[in-house]
Amino acid sequence: MTTRKLNFGCGTRFSDSWVNIDFDSYDSRVQRVNLLSGFPFADSSFDAVYSSHVLEHFDRDQGHFLLAESFRVLTKGGILRIVVPDLEGSCREYLRILSMDPSDEKHQLYSWIIIEMLDQLVRNKPSGQMGPFWDTLSNDHCLGMKAYVMARTQNNVFDSPPKLSFLEKLKRVTPNKLCIKLTYTYLHFISLLLPKSLRDLVFVQTNIGERHRWMYDRYSLTKLFQDAGFTHVR
Repeated sequence: MTTRKLNFGCGTRFSDSWVNIDFDSYDSRVQRVNLLSGFPFADSSFDAVYSSHVLEHFDRDQGHFLLAESFRVLTKGGILRIVVPDLEGSCREYLRILSMDPSDEKHQLYSWIIIEMLDQLVRNKPSGQMGPFWDTLSNDHCLGMKAYVMARTQNNVFDSPPKLSFLEKLKRVTPNKLCIKLTYTYLHFISLLLPKSLRDLVFVQTNIGERHRWMYDRYSLTKLFQDAGFTHVR
């Protein structure tokens, strides 16, 4: 019997052997689904559900809903695997750096770790403080710090995306993407009605998938799994 597998919030990383769903789709192999409206599948439809770096973009109640939907569509004995940033790991590194003796190294390390812990939770502009911090590491004297940041982020999140031709960009336009773009444009013009000093307090300029809205450690994530009905959490 073929194993049935679901990947929710897959983005551009997906496998042909899985059912892939996300809010938007640039590929026919990815179904466009509003995840917060529920997964469009019957109970016990899958043997495995996977999601990588998705849950942190939703608040805790929405996270519980997505795990409850995963539980619903899984067969008895099915497996859910979730990948999220590790709040505990960031906190331990923060405390390690905080306990260091004063030095230029401590200053640089601290400047990064406080951004790592808080930036994606509070940012209201694209790239938040991470982008400007990375830009300060452009010279050869910062190679060690650049390596440290890369190790902390586990991937090259600061790489510029590949430049696309006009036709390639046009192919990526979908009705949903166009609707979102028009909504953001509308909100931008509304924001101009406010004094400039207040705009960032009222309006968030980041896109839906950029900000982190919650963080998890091994205790809180285990509790979230259990509340959704899962057992044998590892």
